[in-house]
Amino acid sequence: MTRLVPRWSGADSNLAWLMRLNFIALTVSFVILGTAYTLGFRHTAVLIDLGAMTLAEVLLLASLPLTHRYGNVACILALTLSATGFSVAGTWSTPNLVALTTILMLIPLLVGFPYASRGWLYVLMANAVIGSAALAALSEWRRITNIHEGWVVNAIVIGSALPGTYLIVIFLVRNAYQRLQEQSDQLRQSRTRVVEVADAARKSLERDLHDGAQQRLLAMSVTIERARKELAARRTAPAEALLLQLSHDNLEVLSELRELARGIYPPLLTERGLVAAIQSAARRSVVPVTLDADSFPRPAQQIEVAAYFCIMEALTNAAKHSGATDVHITVRGTPQLTFTVSDNGRGFDAGSVAIGGLLGMEARAAAAGGTISLDTAPGRGTSLTGTFPLDVVG
Repeated sequence: MTRLVPRWSGADSNLAWLMRLNFIALTVSFVILGTAYTLGFRHTAVLIDLGAMTLAEVLLLASLPLTHRYGNVACILALTLSATGFSVAGTWSTPNLVALTTILMLIPLLVGFPYASRGWLYVLMANAVIGSAALAALSEWRRITNIHEGWVVNAIVIGSALPGTYLIVIFLVRNAYQRLQEQSDQLRQSRTRVVEVADAARKSLERDLHDGAQQRLLAMSVTIERARKELAARRTAPAEALLLQLSHDNLEVLSELRELARGIYPPLLTERGLVAAIQSAARRSVVPVTLDADSFPRPAQQIEVAAYFCIMEALTNAAKHSGATDVHITVRGTPQLTFTVSDNGRGFDAGSVAIGGLLGMEARAAAAGGTISLDTAPGRGTSLTGTFPLDVVG
């Protein structure tokens, strides 16, 4: 049965399923009313409602080719037109149906809320408010003086329309609950990853300080002690040589600490933006780097920082582990921020390697609304791609 129902494949999966559910509900209601008309309830109201249901299904079907081009907007527009047409026709033929038809006028707004832009939401809101008021006025104008004359027809029309409406409302509530549950699960996972990434960053910083600056400072303290002894023995030449060595060692420690500070948060990223910060890092890279970046407006700071550190992590991995002789970095800023870091190294089997760094990059990107994908295999290099929708973070 479901194979015969059209699929709105160009839209969001939840919205596409709602369109199918609406189409099924309309079809079931049409069959019920058609059966009632065939059994003898040959009333004008039944014919009008059958025509309204047919029009609504035609509008839904007409949106199928538009969905492939306009996506969710085509679905929401078709749903709005079909619900409005059915509500007007239902209220005209059966004024007692106004309580149900006003609910139908609200459904496009409820459906479109997660998908429509702010401008579209204003249009849907106006349609719901003005349409509901117009339906109420139409109902009062068309209300039958003696309701009891048409109570059987009213009951049949309302009874056939209610199940479909309730199905859609139940779907919306269930879908909203599922979305909240998924977001809650994602938030818990994100918090766990953030803690893990922060712990790994602290351990890395401690290791860099211990293996680098701390060892150099310890060696400098030994040199100072040697120079003091030489001066105490009035041997000035050896003391001068040791002091000169201390001067060089001090400059190296300062340089190393500056590099470490850049790794924590480079000031160039704040002052001049992502491309300038990548250019500076590329010049210091031990592996030759080719940067291909267009000029584009600076994105939100959270996105810029996440993209920078993901690129730096990929560049560090290429220098340490890949054996690459060339790294190519591509950065594009419109219509969304995307970057790709590709190397000609040995590559690896992603399924057999514990890639903790990738998890850290995924967590950092997810916090800024982005995604990270890895493409690699033994013998053909590694390519890391990041994507950040610019409308996610303000």
